[in-house]
Amino acid sequence: MNIEPKTDTLWKTHLVYVLVLLFAVVIIAKIVLMITKDSKEYQALAEQREYRIRELEASRGNIFSADGNLMATSVPVFDVYFDTKTVEDEVFYSQIDTLSQQLASMLPRRKAAEWKQYLSNAKTEGKRYLPIAKNQSLNNYRKMQQFAIFKMGPNRGGIIGEKKMRRARPYNELAGRMIGYVNENENLYVGIEGAYNDQLKGQNGHQLVRRIHHGDWVPVDSDEDVDARNGNDVVTTFDINLQDIVESALNNTLTENKAEQGCAILMDVETGYIRAMANLKLNHETGDYEESYNFAMAERYEPGSVFKIASMVVLLNNNPNMKLTDKVNIGNGAIKFSNRTMKDDHSFTKDGICTVQEVIEQSSNKGTAVLVTKAFATHPEKYVDGLYALGLNKRIGTGIAGEAQPLIKHPNDKTKDGRKIWSNVSLPWMSIGYEVNVTPLQLITLYNAIANGGKMMKPQFVTEVRHGNQTIEKYDPVVLNEQIASPEAIAMLQTMLEGVVERGTAKRQLADCNFKTAGKTGTAQYCDPRMGYKYREPGVGHKLYNTTFVGYFPADKPKYSCIVVVNRARGRFWAAGSVSAPGFREIAEKVYAMRLGIQEDEPLTDSISAPELLPTIDADHFNFQTTSVPNVVGLDITDAVYVLEGLGIKTCFNGQGRVVEQSLPVGDTIRTNSVMNLKLERL
Repeated sequence: MNIEPKTDTLWKTHLVYVLVLLFAVVIIAKIVLMITKDSKEYQALAEQREYRIRELEASRGNIFSADGNLMATSVPVFDVYFDTKTVEDEVFYSQIDTLSQQLASMLPRRKAAEWKQYLSNAKTEGKRYLPIAKNQSLNNYRKMQQFAIFKMGPNRGGIIGEKKMRRARPYNELAGRMIGYVNENENLYVGIEGAYNDQLKGQNGHQLVRRIHHGDWVPVDSDEDVDARNGNDVVTTFDINLQDIVESALNNTLTENKAEQGCAILMDVETGYIRAMANLKLNHETGDYEESYNFAMAERYEPGSVFKIASMVVLLNNNPNMKLTDKVNIGNGAIKFSNRTMKDDHSFTKDGICTVQEVIEQSSNKGTAVLVTKAFATHPEKYVDGLYALGLNKRIGTGIAGEAQPLIKHPNDKTKDGRKIWSNVSLPWMSIGYEVNVTPLQLITLYNAIANGGKMMKPQFVTEVRHGNQTIEKYDPVVLNEQIASPEAIAMLQTMLEGVVERGTAKRQLADCNFKTAGKTGTAQYCDPRMGYKYREPGVGHKLYNTTFVGYFPADKPKYSCIVVVNRARGRFWAAGSVSAPGFREIAEKVYAMRLGIQEDEPLTDSISAPELLPTIDADHFNFQTTSVPNVVGLDITDAVYVLEGLGIKTCFNGQGRVVEQSLPVGDTIRTNSVMNLKLERL
């Protein structure tokens, strides 16, 4: 029986519909299968994408000293991993013993047998990102690249090195607390690193990359790429050589006096720039003094007799007719103020009469208190307002985090529950440095103003921010107070401070210096947070004191002011003249010899001074297999460190900017423990 043409066409049409329907069902099934697929398998597929965006890390800016030395920089370190799947079994098992021994030699946290077991287990499991070591120097990473198996390269030997930048200090802990650090995870911004973090950190970029064979990623040209912008450099006011002097002297002073902690600051009189600052605290476990706390700025304390000079400034401003020869009746015994008695530490007058000059020279508590109470007893607020006019009641505002708020109470101040905190003895005791709390940085700022003819300068730690050779921001000296007292009053204050050294409480320690010094001693009894002034430490034969010497030198033409504070000395001596003044002398004599009595340092010897004759290397593509000294002239300091460290050459720096001279001749054989001196200049 024959099928009619119409029926045959209809049958074919139905068949096509059925096939299309089946195809659609298959497509839908595959989509559903992909959507419902096991999440881990889907994630693995996602990780095999051909393209991704890679972040480009910006290099953090450098921190320089004022004399051009590098105080903090970023150096490359590597996290090393092992891709076991790229290594053929025959190669792996024939060389695993050698590799394990080499790793144990460099990374002794595991013995050779433990390394072998660790690597073998990873090979069995087919691990592609096995951690080997973290934070390895470029030099170590280059050595690891020559180990068995690894020397075959990343594609056959499986070694993976992820480069990152780590902060390094060429001078280790010198000025470590002031240089500081940044820990963004814990919101810690310490010292100059923290204060200038926005300038130093730069801006990361990003780049489109594509996966190729063996899992490597290569850049792909894209209009969306953004280059990383390296951070700006910060130039500080510090002088490395002076910083070393100050830290060493402070350490000696604390050690000799068995003290708990202390600080020392060296300040340029004319500019207010801080040339050195040291903070050391006793580590009771190790017995060493460490830079663990910025006492100079972050802790306020009762300064004792060094505060008498602030009282004298207020007195002279209140009474311009006061003379150094004016008589003061202090009596021969203790003086009673309201319900408390005050006495001097030593007797220096037979008839109970002394001069204003002698009040400061001999650090008379009674004399200072008599002068202040006589002038301000009926209006004590005028005395306090006079202290406020010197800025002693507020932070200086250096920009460095952690600066303490001073405490200079006012007669009108009250507690939260409405009680007055001013008492009948507040005025006399404040006048001699009790019932007030200030920081060492504030004290040296006041004394520096006296040395500077009455002009009070703001303490500063940074002079410039720059990017390469371009100055981004410059910080000139800042005047806080054009004239804290009349020229006549300043001359009297200078005479008083010189008298302290020539005839007074610091005569034994400082009078025989080869140059004139001026300053003031201060000894204040330590007040324990729990037991107050009655505290006695077991095994110590005297009460504990905070001692201070603050002054300037040379006294006839002041260049530097300096303060040395020693807290809780447990040794034989307890007074400032025997504890802090010797530390001041050590600093003054060494600084004077180095900066005021000698010529500038001589230039580098055996240096290459014709950079145009030698081509500058490309740091990013440098061959680290060379055994010859390279030419780093023309490189910036970060690239120079990168290249030289990779070759195992230690570096020392002098100047700012790019390398213009190097001490090791180009082409010489690199020797063990080689040291390269580099001269930098801003081109």
